[in-house]
Amino acid sequence: MAEVHPIRECRLCYGTLSPTVLSLGQQPISNRLPRIGDTSTQPVFPLEIVLCDVCGLAQLAHNLLATEHFNDDYVYLSGASATWVEHCQGYAEGLVKDQGVAPGDFVVEAGSNDGTLLKAFRRLGVRTLGVEPSGNVAEIARADGVETMTAFFNSTTASEVRTRYGAPKAFIGNNVLAHVPDTNAFLIAARDLIADDGFLCFEFPHFRHILDRRYFDTIYHEHYVYLGVGPLMRWAALSGMVISAVEQQTTHGGSLRVFLRKREPGARPSDVVRQFLEDEEAFAGEAPWRRLGEWLEDWRTRFRALVEGWNSHGVKVAGYAAASKATVICNFLGLTDRDVAYCCDGSSLKQGRMIPGTGIPILPPETLRENPADVVIVFAWNIFDEIAERARALAPKRITLVRPLPDVELIGDPQDVHP
Repeated sequence: MAEVHPIRECRLCYGTLSPTVLSLGQQPISNRLPRIGDTSTQPVFPLEIVLCDVCGLAQLAHNLLATEHFNDDYVYLSGASATWVEHCQGYAEGLVKDQGVAPGDFVVEAGSNDGTLLKAFRRLGVRTLGVEPSGNVAEIARADGVETMTAFFNSTTASEVRTRYGAPKAFIGNNVLAHVPDTNAFLIAARDLIADDGFLCFEFPHFRHILDRRYFDTIYHEHYVYLGVGPLMRWAALSGMVISAVEQQTTHGGSLRVFLRKREPGARPSDVVRQFLEDEEAFAGEAPWRRLGEWLEDWRTRFRALVEGWNSHGVKVAGYAAASKATVICNFLGLTDRDVAYCCDGSSLKQGRMIPGTGIPILPPETLRENPADVVIVFAWNIFDEIAERARALAPKRITLVRPLPDVELIGDPQDVHP
C-alpha cells in the first residue's frame, strides 16, 4: 500500500506553505491502470494544491513516492501521438537553430520516455543520452537505438553521466520538471552537470492556464509542482543561474519553454522575461485558485446533468484517450462504466486496462467502428483535432464530440444527442 505524507516546506525554496487553496478530493493514481476484470479496490489519495508563501510556487500538498508513478509498468508513450512527434521534431530543430546546439554536441534528456525527442536530435547529428526511470519504456527506447539509462535523475546519476560521457551542452526536461518531488535538488544536479557554456531547457504547462483556462485536469499526483517564470527566476537568482529566454508553446493547452544558463556578471532579465513576470502577477496568491474551485462545482453539476440526460435517453457515450486527464475528469465527475461505455486509446500499453477508479474499459480505437457510440468525450483535449479526425474516420455514423475544457463544448449537431 502506497504511503502519502503532507509536505512541510516548499519543494523549490523550502519556504512556508499556505493552507489548501484547491481540492479535487480523493483520487487514484492517474497512470496506474488496472486490468479489465480487476475487482480489487484501488487506493485513493488527497489531490490538493498549496502555495509557497515565499516564491509563490503552486504544488501538491502531499507526497507520494516517485516510484509509485514511474516504474516498469508505466503506460504513457511519447511517440503515441503524431502531434507530439511533430512537436519534438520542431523542438530539436529550434535548439540547433537558435540555442547553439551543433552536430556532435552532447544532449541529455531526463524523463526521456521512449526516446521520441532524442531521436529528433539524433537525426540532426547530435549525440544523446536518455535518463528514464520506467524500465519498460526505457527498453523501448533502447530497442529503437536511443541510448538510455534506466534511473531517476539526481546528483548521483548526474555524476555518473559526467564521468562516463562528459558534460552536456544541453540538459532537457521535457514536461518532466513537474514530476520531481524535490524540485530544488533536481535543478541543482542539472546545473552542476552541464558544461560552462551549456544550458538547461525545461518545457512545462504554464500554471496560469490552470486558472485562466481552467485546465484543472493537468493536476494529478504525478505532477508535484505547477510552474511559472516567477518561482524559477527566484531559484536562478539564488543558484548562480539566469533565465536567458522564455518561449510560449501551444502544447498541453499552453506551455512555456524556459532556458537557464550560468550567470555572467551584470546579466539582467530580458524584456520578454520581465513581461512574463508581470503577466503572472495577475494570478498570484490564493484568490484565483479559490475562484477556480467555485467554478468547478458549477461545471461538475452541468457536465453530470448532460451525461445523465444522455444515458436516460439511450444515447451511448464513449471516451477517447485514456490520458491522466481522463482519470482526473472521470473521478472528479464521478463517472463510471455505467456512464461511459468504453474509452478508446491507440496505445497498446493501455488497451485491456481500465481508467482508474471508474471501471471504464480502455479499448482499441477500432471499437468505435465495431461498437458505435453517439457521443465521444475527448479527454486529451490538448490534441483534440488529431483525435477528432481519427474518431470521425472510424465511426460508421455521425457522432458528437465533447471537449470538456475550458468549458463543456459539443462539436457536431447537438440535436443528435438531445432527444
